Amino acid sequence: MFSLFDLRENYRFYIWVIIGAVVVSIAFFWLRDILAGEEGRVRKFILRGKHACESKDIFACANMISQSYHDKYGNDRSTLIYAAKEFFNYYSKVFINIERIDIKLDGTKTLADIKIVALMIGQTQQNSMEKILEGEKGRGRIKLIKEENKWKLAELEFYEQITIMGQNII
Repeated sequence: MFSLFDLRENYRFYIWVIIGAVVVSIAFFWLRDILAGEEGRVRKFILRGKHACESKDIFACANMISQSYHDKYGNDRSTLIYAAKEFFNYYSKVFINIERIDIKLDGTKTLADIKIVALMIGQTQQNSMEKILEGEKGRGRIKLIKEENKWKLAELEFYEQITIMGQNII
């Protein structure tokens, strides 16, 4: 027969196992972030940007852009945020698959030059699919700058012609 005392002992054991697993998980993720270094933080920044674009979170995207942003296309921070807003309105869904990331940090680890190859597909409001970036044709360069101990987007450049919202952009 089972007694109430045996059940309490079993529950106590399982509760301590669960608490131990939670503590080990928290310690693992905390140490992973500390030991990853700047290259790991840059990768994490890029994955956060990917998630923000896929979830169409304009506020998260805006917070990732440096106040000093500029690119060779003549965009500054405000025009890039406006373009992102229009992009999110045009596409109902966005899928991004990052195929390769090459990260180069400067000596002071405050600037990062990243070459990225990605596949990006957008589903328009009319439910048609458009390839925005396509593998090796989807190569680009991202420059990040560290501001207030956080990585921010400083410049964006595409090596190939891309099509966004039905228009070719160089």
